Amino acid sequence: MFIIKNRAPKPDKELVELLKGVEPATVGHLRHHGFMDPAIRPVLKKPHVVGPAVTVKTPGADSTVVHKVMEMAESGDVIVIDRCGDRLHACWGSVVTLAAQLKEVAGGIVDGPATDVDEIAEAGFSLYCRGTSAMTTKLLGFGGEINTVVQCGGVTVHPGDLIIADSNGILVLSPEEARSVAEKALAMQESEKQLIKELKAGKSLPSLTRANAIITETAKR
Repeated sequence: MFIIKNRAPKPDKELVELLKGVEPATVGHLRHHGFMDPAIRPVLKKPHVVGPAVTVKTPGADSTVVHKVMEMAESGDVIVIDRCGDRLHACWGSVVTLAAQLKEVAGGIVDGPATDVDEIAEAGFSLYCRGTSAMTTKLLGFGGEINTVVQCGGVTVHPGDLIIADSNGILVLSPEEARSVAEKALAMQESEKQLIKELKAGKSLPSLTRANAIITETAKR
């Protein structure tokens, strides 16, 4: 059975630009959820992906909907693929990469392996996956879903959620919380610049971060 829904509304361009300055690891100081399994790694050495999720769910050896979504994708989208637990078949390779690049897709995230990774890297496309496989999917017509709620890297992803990904990992934010999280993260990144400046000036790290004070206060209790 195939379930193919219309895409979610595209986010405000200004919000996307704001998110481009956010590092997922900075948000890691602020919260403990929304981060995909770190085993999903980038093919490129220095990837940077920001954009709305277009979700795909494709089972086992079938990749019919992966081909279909390339017709539906728009510039700036991030294709997020739920592989339904399959860790053997690669549903993404060089041909799918080319189709994505021609639609100006910002990046792809596959909760499973990919193939043709050398070609994908040479093309400069920001793909994240769980390694490589020579066993590829086929157009079997078993079924699949586009623009439904999926699971990817242990995170629930809704169509239109905002994806931020770099070399350190992948973060998923709902449109409703994205601006608030971005503003807090950007403020923290600015304050970190001052911390680094003081550290280089000779101050100790635990005194700057209050680690010394926390240890002293804990010892008193």
